Amino acid sequence: MRHNIGSKWIQQGARLSRFLADRGMIVSVVYLFSLLVGLLAVGFAWLSDSAGEWNKEFFREHMWIALMLPPIAFPAALWLVNTVFWGSGGSGIPQAIKVIKHPKPRLMDRLLGPRAFFGKLLVTPFVIAAGAAAGREGPTVQLGAALMAYTHRFPGIAKLFDTRSLIIAGGAAGVAAAFNTPLGGLMFAFEELGRRKTMRHTSALLMAIVLAGLVALVLQGNYSYFGYSNATIDWGEEWLIITVLAILTGIVGGLYGRSMLIIVSGRSVFGAYRSKYPYRFAALCGVVLSLMALIFGPEVFGAGYEETKAALQESEELSPLFWLTKMAATVVSFASGAPGGVFSPTLSIGAGFGHFFAGLTDRDTAPLMLLAMVGVLSAVTHCPITAFVIVLEMVDNHDLVMPLIFVSAIATQVSKRILPASIYHLLANQIKVSFAQAEQAQTTQATAATPPAKASSDAPNDSTQGKIQAPSDQK
Repeated sequence: MRHNIGSKWIQQGARLSRFLADRGMIVSVVYLFSLLVGLLAVGFAWLSDSAGEWNKEFFREHMWIALMLPPIAFPAALWLVNTVFWGSGGSGIPQAIKVIKHPKPRLMDRLLGPRAFFGKLLVTPFVIAAGAAAGREGPTVQLGAALMAYTHRFPGIAKLFDTRSLIIAGGAAGVAAAFNTPLGGLMFAFEELGRRKTMRHTSALLMAIVLAGLVALVLQGNYSYFGYSNATIDWGEEWLIITVLAILTGIVGGLYGRSMLIIVSGRSVFGAYRSKYPYRFAALCGVVLSLMALIFGPEVFGAGYEETKAALQESEELSPLFWLTKMAATVVSFASGAPGGVFSPTLSIGAGFGHFFAGLTDRDTAPLMLLAMVGVLSAVTHCPITAFVIVLEMVDNHDLVMPLIFVSAIATQVSKRILPASIYHLLANQIKVSFAQAEQAQTTQATAATPPAKASSDAPNDSTQGKIQAPSDQK
């Protein structure tokens, strides 16, 4: 009897050991990919920043040639997106949100698969080098989400981690590593990517953010994205100025997001022309951007990071129209359909508006710039907690906590009267995916006699047109 009991305990112990060993291996794979997300974010940041610096230097030395780049690069990038790198257009955050809402294999393969991954990785620096007013942070979210989604191909991963959790973890880790804002990445996961979804495997999410952030910390050091700021504002005496700024940034951010929606909507004149002639429209966007650069200078190009940091840290003057020209340039670059984010340009727009508002009210510039950055970002994303936490971490300034919270809350509420929901979720709802191209190519390879496969879609209410059109993969 004792022998039987002992044998049973030994067998149960052996099964438990195998289970723990298998679980450990599975978790190790997820953590390894989290480290890769951090490494990828750092490398992609270096590549994109180098492309932006090259553009500015090239503009100084060969202005007229630099002005010819956007009309050529935008349609070329769109052609690559539509024919080779499906799913890589736009920012990347809407693609991740779309798959989180509908985590079906074919949709995931189209929007977070290898083609989308390499397209975002290669084409984004290309359009930034051409002068697009685009950022790298949104694309980093798609890259991180795609990398973590790839782990589901490993045996046993699905037993412990669902697809949504892995994608959310990858996107959040990408934000944390790109901005060096671990708390901001965590809030971005809960408030934006995981909105209205049950968050599971929070420990894995935390570890993904920690590991990706650790890689960025090791490779880049402990830095603040916009440098360190000791800007302060008297909350008691300046409450009226802060309130007015919060309302105005809510209006600016709402109109900014609304303009992006209008320009990709098929119901508008611009959207209809964009859908019918995507490459002509992309070239026209490049012409408009070049004309703006000719009139207002090279500050039109790029995400505006250097100008914003210089204004915050070195009290450099910004043009009174900087926020308006950057907004127009970002909308134009976004409308072209080329890969590139609007997260970082949105911060620059907010900073420019804060600088402009400080000039009107004769107040200290730096605190109003930071408050306006939070206001515009909150108005566009409808994520007030994420916005103030990210900006707080970007400048390592805890003296502005209460004003930042106040502005983010007010700006979000004001923006809802103009922009009904987060721009990322609204654009995710507009993504139209057709699998006709892939099915037709596979059928042609199998037999020339077989007629082209009929289009089908894994995403509810998705279009079944012959190819992904320009509005499909926007951010």
